[in-house]
Amino acid sequence: MRDQPTTRRAAPKPARTASRETPALRRDRGQKTTRERILASAERLFTERGFERVSMPAIAKASGVTAGAIYKHFESKAELLFEVVSRALFSSVSLFSAPGSELDLLLHQMAIYTERETKPLRLLSVEIHSASRKHPRVRGLLRRALERNIQQLRRTIEPAQRAGKIDPALDADLLANAVIVFMMGLAHMETIAPHLVGNTRWRRFVEDRIRALLGIRSRDAAAM
Repeated sequence: MRDQPTTRRAAPKPARTASRETPALRRDRGQKTTRERILASAERLFTERGFERVSMPAIAKASGVTAGAIYKHFESKAELLFEVVSRALFSSVSLFSAPGSELDLLLHQMAIYTERETKPLRLLSVEIHSASRKHPRVRGLLRRALERNIQQLRRTIEPAQRAGKIDPALDADLLANAVIVFMMGLAHMETIAPHLVGNTRWRRFVEDRIRALLGIRSRDAAAM
């Protein structure tokens, strides 16, 4: 019996709409990629050279874009620095995630300044404060950010005081400002105490001092 001829079927063509991407989507994706390249290059250059010694054309060159194109994403070097610092802070908090109450998160966000991995955040924090002394634009951006941070801290401290977790006799506004000052001190660890960066005992000591600073009751501190 002779074999029947085999009929080959062509593989079905994928639907054209599945791989089609609109110009708007391509443009949006390209913009996000360019923005990320600019932020990454700016973070590296600001950390290595400092805000004053880095120009926008230098950042553009390191990012693979033209000097004019960089201004499509950032209006000024001051705003770029602020965005870089915000990005570094968000990345650090995400890296060292700590589930729990808002008070737990506050303690955690301060303690991460002692870790090796947060060196870029420490250096950039010092850089933006230094730049704010000479550049009104940086100073304005930083001042508004600090005011928001202080308000957020108060919204964390005041409920904890009402719940009896933090000494209610302490001034919430002064506490919030003290937290910011403490964090800024930790940002100078590369200069003041580089040997303590990444030290587990130091981190525990810092956490204990933060609890004392906030007036956290001992029974609550033990529970944390």
